Order: sequence, then C-alpha cells, then structure tokens
Amino acid sequence: MPLQGFLDIDIGDPTRYSAELAAYKLASNFLSAVGGQYGLNGEACDLGEDDTSTLMEAFAADPTWSSRGAASTVKPTPIRAGRIILDLFADEAPKAVENFRCLLTGERGIGKGSNKPLHYKGCAFHRIVHGFCCQGGDIVRGDGSGGDSIYGGKFNDEKGGQKRKHAAAGVLSMANGGKNTNTSQFFLTLGPAAQCDGKHVVLGCVSQGLEILERIDLEAASTDGKPRVLVTISDCGVL
Repeated sequence: MPLQGFLDIDIGDPTRYSAELAAYKLASNFLSAVGGQYGLNGEACDLGEDDTSTLMEAFAADPTWSSRGAASTVKPTPIRAGRIILDLFADEAPKAVENFRCLLTGERGIGKGSNKPLHYKGCAFHRIVHGFCCQGGDIVRGDGSGGDSIYGGKFNDEKGGQKRKHAAAGVLSMANGGKNTNTSQFFLTLGPAAQCDGKHVVLGCVSQGLEILERIDLEAASTDGKPRVLVTISDCGVL
C-alpha cells in the first residue's frame, strides 16, 4: 500500500460563503418562528416568489429580527468540492515526498527561514492554467513568489522523480524556478504536460478525486493562469 495524502478542496470564497450561509440561516429561523402567522411553511429556499416577498417584508418590518443582520432565502451552494487522495512515490522521490508529507500534516511547525507555518492548510492555488495545471503550495507569500521546505529552503531535484512522466491529468509534481530549486510549491496536472518531463520532480498521482480537478479546470482555470474562482486547500493530511 503506497503512502497516501489528501487535500480537501474548496472552490469559492469562504468568507462570502459564510456570510451567505448566515443570511440563509437567519431567514430559515425567521420562517420557522413566524411563518405560521402568514401561512408559510417548508424550507426557505423552496418558497415561491410571492411567499418570499411576504416573508422578507415581514422580516424587514420586525426590528427584533432585522437587527440581527441580512437575511436571504437563497440557499448558497457549498464550496467544499471534495477530497483529492494522492499516492506518493516515496521510492522515486523520498526527499520531495517527505517534505510534502510534513507540509500536509504541519508537524514541523514554523519554518526557520520564512517564519511561516510549514503547512498547506488554508493555502490557495495561485496559478490555474486551463488544460495544463493548478499550482499551489506557496506557504510564504501565497502568490507564487515564495516557498519554504522542511529542509530550510530550496532542495535538490531527485532523478527518480524526474524520470516519471506528466502523461495525464492528476500527476503531482514539484514546481520550481529552475534546477534544484524545489520548495513547498507543487502542481497537479489538468491534462498531459510533456513539456514538464525531465524538468520537474514527479512525487505522486491522484488515486481518487480526478473529478475535482475537472471542476477546477472548468470553473477556475484561465488561459493566463489567473484563477477565475478562489480554490483553497481547506484541510490536508495523510491517510
């Protein structure tokens, strides 16, 4: 059984989602409390246009409830896309895999050079190129200009990992700025990427969750790499 890690992926702005969910819960609670007075029942999101107007007018006219914040009968779409499970190639790229594993668990604490948590949790994918890759892991600056590792900065390439091919979607590979410049940044291929062969250390592949990569490619990718939607690692670890 190979060493496995996981990434729980959110697609969307968590701050906006939290606000929208709070507004929906407030409308739902108001409906439960006073809906019977207006002949309204069921779920707030299932109300027709006229019933929605009745509910929201009643909410606005009730200072006890309206003072609690904005309300909405629109139920927000959950941003949790699901879990990507990765098989890690510890035999071919032991140094890269150990770095990645520790960054999944956060067990190494704070980086000595960056003074940032050595942990992927909460990290966004800053570059998502349609049909090519989604790149993340900049735990220092979050924009692709930084990175750190459990080794105190950049570490060398591993030939075993470089021999692996970027032949399909779901390949996990180290991002770099040239030879022997690996840090915390990595990418997942969204399709075949032969141009990366021999230049990047492959350290794993997706064993479950390719459909999440398809969603990322469809909803967040762009031709220039700037994400159209925020994609975040909401949680991560090893199995």
